[in-house]
Amino acid sequence: MQVQIVRIQMKNEQMQGAVYVAMGRIAGAALAKVSSPVVVDDDNLLLGPSRIDPKRHRAARVKYLGGEPSAELNEELARPDGPPVCVALPPTPGGLMSLCRICASVVERGRTLFVVDLSPDAAGAFPQGPGPGRAIVLDVADALRCKPPVVQWSKLETTLAATLWKLWCRRSPVAFSRFCASGSMFHPQLANLGRYHAGLFPRRVGNRLLLSRFDELLLRQLSQEWLSPVKVFVNAINAESELGAWLSHAGDLYVAKRLDDWYRHARGRIIERRDAHHPRPSEMTRRSFRWRAGSEGILDALPSVQAAPPVSIGGATAYHPDHVWVCRFDVRGAPYLSRFGTASSGDGLE
Repeated sequence: MQVQIVRIQMKNEQMQGAVYVAMGRIAGAALAKVSSPVVVDDDNLLLGPSRIDPKRHRAARVKYLGGEPSAELNEELARPDGPPVCVALPPTPGGLMSLCRICASVVERGRTLFVVDLSPDAAGAFPQGPGPGRAIVLDVADALRCKPPVVQWSKLETTLAATLWKLWCRRSPVAFSRFCASGSMFHPQLANLGRYHAGLFPRRVGNRLLLSRFDELLLRQLSQEWLSPVKVFVNAINAESELGAWLSHAGDLYVAKRLDDWYRHARGRIIERRDAHHPRPSEMTRRSFRWRAGSEGILDALPSVQAAPPVSIGGATAYHPDHVWVCRFDVRGAPYLSRFGTASSGDGLE
């Protein structure tokens, strides 16, 4: 009976033939029990490059991921016209970013957008520190049984989200960062998204250049003992640490990737790597890492941007040797990005 009620609620004349979008395969399976057709967005846009042009975006994601996890959604968004799109939106920064990409397509192709807010009462956790709050874990099947309302987004809301996607895809991350830090009430996850984004860029404190907040937290987990990525991840999550909050958005595999980036970039001069000879090897267990003796000083000062491995995020690159964007903090303590070496009053002109 509950499933039938949900199905009826999610249907009306304006939504005839709507295509439903779920964030993640588990959410897709739950949504498919009450609505159809369902396409799944299984791509975490918080990691890696994004492009405004849909074809270039797909190519960039395939190159970064080694495959196309959201192929059906991409094909749906590429249609020259089509029925309404209904997004089942989780209360996460990644969900918001995916919604913004969908809005860019909806605006361009003149389609109607509906949003099912799976957790309308969840504003997210926003700590006083510089990092994002821990991701809210949501049981989509339970959320659907609570009969969340279906809301048709106005042209203004959809256009604003599409604009945010375009800002995300710019080579300069300044405008996107400033909008997230502005205190706008556009979406409850906007501040969380801005903290996550800014925290992947190196910081400028006074005249000092420091590692990004994420890199500092990650590298501080290392010691003179060999640690596997899975051990780093589990330690951070179990301790309910700031790094654990970051990883709740980035995912466990990003630990292995980022540590390997550091090893390859510095050729073992900062952190060392060895095969772990795990009986069941995976990306999280096949290698171990530790500090190279005497290299921990990079935690206190970054000698140059080139000392750290670049990070692609949206259209920008953190630690880019020619386009150096740095994280600063406003009077409220909110992080924002600006061009290295420019006065804060001129940041908005970049």
